[in-house]
Amino acid sequence: MQIYNTPDRRKEEFIPARPGRVHIYVCGITAYDYCHIGHARSAVVFDVLVRHLRNLGLEVLYVRNFTDIDDKIIRRANEEKRDWKDVAQTYIHAFHEDMDKLGVLRADLEPRATENVDAIIAMCKKLVDLGKAYATPNGDVYFRVRSGEHYGSLSGRSLDELMAGARVHPGEQKEDPLDFALWKSAKPGEPEWESPWGMGRPGWHIECSAMTEPYLPLDIHGGGQDLIFPHHENEAAQSEAACGCKLANYWVHNGFVRINSEKMSKSLGNFTTIREILKSFLPETLRFFLLTRHYRSPIDFTWQGMEEAEKAQKRIYSALLDAESALGRASWKNTALPNDILEEWSTLPALFEESLDDDLNTGKALGHIFSQARIVNRLLEDNALKKSKAAGTIFEDFIAASHDWQKQLGLFGDNPGSFLANLRNMRARRMNLDLDAIEKLLARRKEARDRKDFAASDALRDDLANLGIAVRDTPQGQVWDIE
Repeated sequence: MQIYNTPDRRKEEFIPARPGRVHIYVCGITAYDYCHIGHARSAVVFDVLVRHLRNLGLEVLYVRNFTDIDDKIIRRANEEKRDWKDVAQTYIHAFHEDMDKLGVLRADLEPRATENVDAIIAMCKKLVDLGKAYATPNGDVYFRVRSGEHYGSLSGRSLDELMAGARVHPGEQKEDPLDFALWKSAKPGEPEWESPWGMGRPGWHIECSAMTEPYLPLDIHGGGQDLIFPHHENEAAQSEAACGCKLANYWVHNGFVRINSEKMSKSLGNFTTIREILKSFLPETLRFFLLTRHYRSPIDFTWQGMEEAEKAQKRIYSALLDAESALGRASWKNTALPNDILEEWSTLPALFEESLDDDLNTGKALGHIFSQARIVNRLLEDNALKKSKAAGTIFEDFIAASHDWQKQLGLFGDNPGSFLANLRNMRARRMNLDLDAIEKLLARRKEARDRKDFAASDALRDDLANLGIAVRDTPQGQVWDIE
């Protein structure tokens, strides 16, 4: 498998530090608000990475943390007049609810910053003892950025470049504007813990360093591109200074999400939460949308893009449903299939795996799934070919492949009939269609057909068409959809 390594700016062969075993750490959320689509993208990307590595036969230890103490959490607690612990727990619970809906597997370990304060203090003390950090008279502890040999290598920034934008804020007692906080002295009314430097709380970057230490060296450290600097740069510097080894052999970062071609930001008013999206679309549609682009590329979220993703999903699920139906009623013949079909079909499963091995190229992998669906539909549309024994084998292989897609991508594993019905109902709600009225018309039409009153049946079909509903009669009964 090839994977893009951020500090080296190139794809490299992935070789675990421990034969057969992989340690992955991904930075989780700061628990002060509901998750937005950027959180969804990162969670889905690394979920697929973990799934694929496990499919390759590797034993994966997946660690994803929660920052449950932070300025934003404290500010939210003060605004809502709630305990900060309650705020953090509320949004950690909400994270799990959202990610469970998106089919994101739980991490093996989910450490929280507040559960690791002793380890954080111990790492801060070690860095001070090594001369890599220093305490100030007011009880803050800072990391000496210039003490590290490789600072800036992850983000590709020089110290001179960083110095041009560095500032010392009022109240800070830094030796150097580049230095960053490991431990913050307590302010009135804030959560605090006892330390060698007085009462205080952890800085953001040191949390992850303390929580990754038991699993070093990490094979993969992941997160969004927004974390490369300063968070991951600082994390790498302090971890490597304290432990004397590389923090991670591979740094993997997913690209940004834009909203209607603009950077997503609360200040721009284009902040979109997962919960808002799932009011209008199925969770698997959002997951599918996020996997249509390569994980390192930016992805532009639009409601039109979600509708296009929904239509694309429908093509795959419809092909699966039609393949199941064909298997249930066909009487097989020895009709030969064209060589071009057989040759292309035989290559597609391997091409799917190769796409995921090539830096987790999910967009390309999905393209090979659509190629399979195209072949299945071509056979289904040919009355002679669809009864071929070879076509039956292709239909069976297509259905079996959907289980692998679910296993690796978390897609196309639902019952096709149920999924298509849910998709149709979701679209009907978006269009404010009266589902009860539609169901009543369909029931009356079925009754008319059962008593062979085809004039009444056709009239009811017209009534449904006027509502934007297309009805198709199949051996299994009438099937309706939105035109």
